[in-house]
Amino acid sequence: MLTIASIAGLLFIALVAGLWLLKNVRTRDLQLVGAAARVETTLTPEGTVIVNGELWLAQSTNGETIPAQSFVRIVGIQDLSLLVEACH
Repeated sequence: MLTIASIAGLLFIALVAGLWLLKNVRTRDLQLVGAAARVETTLTPEGTVIVNGELWLAQSTNGETIPAQSFVRIVGIQDLSLLVEACH
């Protein structure tokens, strides 16, 4: 049988682990802002881009169509989508 102290200890460990993961996700997101990405599927204005070998959902900030294989700059993150602008 688990005692109250054991249960409390397990809950504390789970809380610390959850907060650590959340911090790492936020830090990683901040590192993406300013990075370059290659458009995988044409942004019309939504599509996908490749950043550091990873596929991400993305959308152009001004609604413009950006063709596949173009390069974009990440200017922000909204929900689970990168906000990008064409590199000129």
